[in-house]
Amino acid sequence: MKLRPLFVTLAALFAGSALRADEGMWLYSAPPRAQIKAKYGFDLTEAWLAHVRLSSVRFNSGGSASFVSGDGLVITNHHVGADSLQKMGSKDKNYLRDGFYAKSAAEEIKCNDLEVNVLQSIEDVTARINAAVPATLTGSDAALARRKIIAE
Repeated sequence: MKLRPLFVTLAALFAGSALRADEGMWLYSAPPRAQIKAKYGFDLTEAWLAHVRLSSVRFNSGGSASFVSGDGLVITNHHVGADSLQKMGSKDKNYLRDGFYAKSAAEEIKCNDLEVNVLQSIEDVTARINAAVPATLTGSDAALARRKIIAE
C-alpha cells in the first residue's frame, strides 16, 4: 500500500487549492470599499469600521481577541490564554485542565502579566518622519533620527 500516502497527499493538495480567501488584508484607514460594495452590497461606513477597530484586541503575548461586553470581557482562542491559565493555577487548581467559571465579576481571577492593546487611531506620519531625517544621514544615523522623531 505504498500508493496510499501519495494519494492522501495529492488529495490534500487538490482540496486545499479550492479554498481561497478573497478579502485580503487591509488597514481600517484604507479599506477596499468599492470591492466590498460591488461583491457583497455592503457599505463600509466610518462608524462600522470604528466599531470593528475598537472591538479588536491584541494581547501583549501576540494573540488576538474581541471585546464581547462593555465591561472589558474578551473572547479568544484557548491557546492564547493557556499560558495565563497555567500561571494562575496551583498544585491544587489546574485551570488549564479543569477550566474555571466565575459566577460574578468579584470571583474573576486577574491575569497579572497579560495586557490587551486596542488600536485607537491610525495616522499617516510618513511625511513627518521623512522630514526629520536629512538626506545626508545614512545607516544607523538615519535610523537613530527616525527613532527620535517616532518617540516624540
